[in-house]
Amino acid sequence: MTEQELRVTSDSFLARVERLQALEEQKRELPAADAADLAREVEALTREVLAWAERQTELAEKAAESSEGTVPIAVIPPRPLHTVLEEWRVAERRLDGEQPGTAGFESARADVDRLRDEYARAYNVQSHGGGTAKP
Repeated sequence: MTEQELRVTSDSFLARVERLQALEEQKRELPAADAADLAREVEALTREVLAWAERQTELAEKAAESSEGTVPIAVIPPRPLHTVLEEWRVAERRLDGEQPGTAGFESARADVDRLRDEYARAYNVQSHGGGTAKP
């Protein structure tokens, strides 16, 4: 386990929470009779958010038992550009294969957004001499 895993897990969790909020707001605009399909997607994405929360707890407990995790997640620098770019490409392909409006689509889109943001942070850190990354 590394501090990078803590950062990626936290970023992934936040991205899915943002997508969940967007779906819930979209569902609120529908008449109750038309909201069932979207409600199922919200439920599926909520289960995924819970899984990410459980993973965060596992990693945090491991960090507490070891010497890792001594800095806040927000200041952990992003991963190398090539690593992020490779994952970003995989996420884009996964997004292309998902049906819009489904939990799978929203999850893939959350990954694409998160990886795009992580790439931008990594690029800024690299181009500015390796300073501390901001969340």
